Amino acid sequence: MHHPPIRGKATMVAQAWRLRVAALAFVSLIGATACRHKGPQTEEDIDFRPEPVPIHVINENYLDMNVYYVANSVTRRLGMVTGNGKGDFMVPWSSVASSSVVMVGVPIGGSGRAVSGGLNVGVGQAISFRIASVLRQSVAIVQEP
Repeated sequence: MHHPPIRGKATMVAQAWRLRVAALAFVSLIGATACRHKGPQTEEDIDFRPEPVPIHVINENYLDMNVYYVANSVTRRLGMVTGNGKGDFMVPWSSVASSSVVMVGVPIGGSGRAVSGGLNVGVGQAISFRIASVLRQSVAIVQEP
């Protein structure tokens, strides 16, 4: 005859502990799944894409300037603005979201550079970058369009 093995108290406690842990894991999984449900999405939720950020550049320097912006440690060229001229550019919102933006103007055929401080741009806002005749006096601001 074959008899089942006799289990000690320590084995039974360990088995009960494993059962409790498994039950707790199951309840946590059910709870997490229930919390994720937000209800039906509306068309507004699905189609929301922030508009591009407008950047207006005023070059008060007599030299033409290559204009750049730095966001998320990446430098991107916007284009060129002629001496004593103006330029308008659009930047995708995704490239400036959750990052400080720095504007840079580099003279073509000259030395030095115009650098703004860090700018935090919100949805629906614009950047105005004024490149001064003395480059170190240049300034950029965030404004409502």
